[in-house]
Amino acid sequence: MTKTGGKKHLKRPAMPKTWPVPRKGTKYIVRLQPGPHKKENAMPLLVLLRDVLQVAETRREVKYILSRRRVYVDGKIRTDERFPVGHMDVVYLKGSEKYFRIQHHISGRLKAIEIDESEANLKLCKVTGKKTIRGEKTQISLHDGRTIVFDKGDEMAGKVKRGSSVVIELPSQAIKSVFGLEENKFAMVTEGHHQGKMGVIKSINKRFGPKASEVTFASEKGEEHDFITALEYVFVVGDNEPALTLER
Repeated sequence: MTKTGGKKHLKRPAMPKTWPVPRKGTKYIVRLQPGPHKKENAMPLLVLLRDVLQVAETRREVKYILSRRRVYVDGKIRTDERFPVGHMDVVYLKGSEKYFRIQHHISGRLKAIEIDESEANLKLCKVTGKKTIRGEKTQISLHDGRTIVFDKGDEMAGKVKRGSSVVIELPSQAIKSVFGLEENKFAMVTEGHHQGKMGVIKSINKRFGPKASEVTFASEKGEEHDFITALEYVFVVGDNEPALTLER
């Protein structure tokens, strides 16, 4: 008989470096289900619950928790242990009444930070695309696979540009704030050598070609620690400081 379907596991040395688990240990680890995030920007729910938050000790216990419908990601119940939980996703654990936001950390790995319930229905998203669709409506695409459509003549459509960030309310996806990719905005780096670092955008040098444009950050540690990264790696998180709780 031939194989049917994709593999549901992978060897630990082959897993993304952003997963916050040891690379040595058991031979295999669960494989991400295809979803809204790239594999480098997300980890499976199993890894989050068992290895990061440690609310369960075994895979069997994780599957039991999920089957009881106690885990919410961005306000939706998730029951698949392989579901990708990624950058800026909000996780709610029913019963313990705890809320967590997933973010890129300066260690180069994804990290779950506990947040207050008042921020549980808010999410920071990066605008990755913008286009006009039928009916002269405007559609924007966000880094987590979401799309938002603006009616013709909507003033908000003119404020949102590719590369900027928005704070949306869940589950309505109503836009609460917009932060442009501009100088003097507070941002973080989501990929590359400086992954997880934050600071104020000092200058933007746009050039033609993939990853040719550069952004200079004014580090919080002082001028001698300023650094440069690719424009595509920049995620604006606020004006003078993060709009939502993040670990700096």
